[in-house]
Amino acid sequence: MSRPGGFQNDDVVRGAGMQAAKGAGLVALAIIIGIVLLQIVDDGSSGPVSAKSDRTTTTTQKRGTSTGSSTPAKAPDQVRVLVLNAGAQPGAAADMATALQQKGYTNQPEQPNDWAGVDGKGTSVFCKPDFEREAVSLAMAAGPNTKTPAFPDPAPPFSDNVDCVVAVGDPV
Repeated sequence: MSRPGGFQNDDVVRGAGMQAAKGAGLVALAIIIGIVLLQIVDDGSSGPVSAKSDRTTTTTQKRGTSTGSSTPAKAPDQVRVLVLNAGAQPGAAADMATALQQKGYTNQPEQPNDWAGVDGKGTSVFCKPDFEREAVSLAMAAGPNTKTPAFPDPAPPFSDNVDCVVAVGDPV
């Protein structure tokens, strides 16, 4: 049996096809938005419990944001910073100290020095406990790919009177 042709039946078929295309388009748009949001929100730190890594990761944070402490973050000039050469070319620690001073880290009670016996790869910021937020800001000021591992034990040389140590190693 054939369908009777006519203007109205063609419009119904065309309307249904258009609605199906719109629905498929909305589903595709929702998937794309979901993927984009996952890329923005997911920091990659979650995963299977057995998936452990010995790598030190770089932490980045927008200036002026909080990491959860109720006390305000210290301004760069309130953080006592020591810059040590940890395997970089001679003069790299002095250059880093100058660059940090230009970014407001002017409270450097010790002159840049060498951290003998350390062959660091890349730049690392080590801050004493309760200076985690300052470590993030200092790492951002020190440059891309700067790591923020825990403060080492034994402590770096000359670090008794400072809050954070910037160790300048060989570029990675």
